[in-house]
Amino acid sequence: VDTHKPLHYGKVAWHLCFFPILCFHLIMGGVPGPCRHSVTQEHLRILNRLIDNQLDHGCFIIYQFTERLNLSKVCYVKAALPQVLELLRTQFRYGRNSDNRRYVNTLEKAIYHLYSQGCISEINEELEESPSRLTKEAESSPKEALKKARQVIQMYMRLMTFSTHPVDWNCQSEYSVGDHLNRTQIAFTSTTGKD
Repeated sequence: VDTHKPLHYGKVAWHLCFFPILCFHLIMGGVPGPCRHSVTQEHLRILNRLIDNQLDHGCFIIYQFTERLNLSKVCYVKAALPQVLELLRTQFRYGRNSDNRRYVNTLEKAIYHLYSQGCISEINEELEESPSRLTKEAESSPKEALKKARQVIQMYMRLMTFSTHPVDWNCQSEYSVGDHLNRTQIAFTSTTGKD
């Protein structure tokens, strides 16, 4: 009986050390669970179905979209995700009972959920420059527009999947740097006449 007690105490001691480390990791690190699973592969499948349902050579649409330029993934997603939502809301309207309408509604709900759960913060124009200076008018087929939206959503998913710490959505410095770069690019274009 005495030969088993040291082993038993060793297991108890190991569990007592492991448990606080595990709790500390769960509290301090990683992306919160609801955010990590807020956009899933099923959402991507739905978006891919919506893309597949578009005409290959349909009419072109005009919409606003953020240029990535030198933005980090975090700040690009933060700037572009509202435009993805606006794109879905304004350019992709379908009949009430159609599959495409259900796809769009599912994607819109997923994006709204990101904001309501605090998975991504809205742009606070009191603290951050508006990234609208990095926005350009785009013209493409609906299929190409949805592919741009898919890139943003995939980038968000990668951020949530591979981040080992909570994501810092503060983009104050990047948006103001982007504003400076954008003004420099515009000034260069207007003085040289080159694009």
